[in-house]
This record gives sequence, C-alpha cells and structure tokens, in this order.
Amino acid sequence: MSWKLDNGQIQLTNLSHVGIAVRDAEATAVLLSKTWNIGQPEVFDYRPTADEMISGEPFGVRLVFIKFGPLTLELLQPLDDKSIWSEFIAEKGEGIHHIALGVSNYDEMVETFKAQGHPMLVGAVFNGCRWCYFDTSPGGTVIEFREEYPR
Repeated sequence: MSWKLDNGQIQLTNLSHVGIAVRDAEATAVLLSKTWNIGQPEVFDYRPTADEMISGEPFGVRLVFIKFGPLTLELLQPLDDKSIWSEFIAEKGEGIHHIALGVSNYDEMVETFKAQGHPMLVGAVFNGCRWCYFDTSPGGTVIEFREEYPR
C-alpha cells in the first residue's frame, strides 16, 4: 500500500514528554514507584495569571514530572473544574492526554498549525517558556509545543 503524503518543510523535533491526565498525581506516582525506580518527581502547582495566558482562561493544575528512563512523564492533576484536563477526565477518564514536542521555532510551529486549520486549545507561559496545545484531528492526538530550545 502506498499513500501520497505531503513533504512538510519543518523537521521533526524533540519529544519533550507524554502528558497524562490523572485525578490524583501523588497516588499515580506512588503506583509507578511500586514497580520502577522513578526517583523523586518534580512537583509544581501551576496557576498562570491572565497575563501569562496565550489562549484560553486561567486554570489550576498540579504538574508532576517523572523521569521514566529516557522519557519524561508529566502527570496533570486538575486543581479546578475549568481546565482542559478536568474536561478530559470527565469525558474520557484518566489517560494519555498529549504528546509534547520541545521546539526552538515556537512561533513558526504555532503559525504553521494555525494555517493548517488546527485549533489552539490552550496556551500559557511556564517558567519563562511558552507552551500551547493544538487539536490535530484527524488522529485524535493533542500536540503540545514547548519553547525549550531558544535560538
């Protein structure tokens, strides 16, 4: 079987992490630590201000970064009922929410995805770096761009 695919001009970027929406980040980390030596996770309660929002409304989420071999898992525990993660859990239950790509060309990636008609779901600034989610239907995958590699 041979498909006719386009030749996009942007090179694939670094897989930053896999985001998993959970009801209880601590319980999930404890569960993972019963099998694997995950070390001590980084934990942040993140509530961007209106000035830090790029798209969407302010929200509250507990972020837990777990180094899982060469991959980072990001557990996302909603701290309110206004976030994209609380909606995801209410509609689909806990599970993989997004794949995050670390990029140096954040503005180019955002403009490319907007031009292709993908809606930006939410975006803000975290620790001085911009990030945003795009709905990439068909395929059902939410893609996050993280400004991790400044030019």
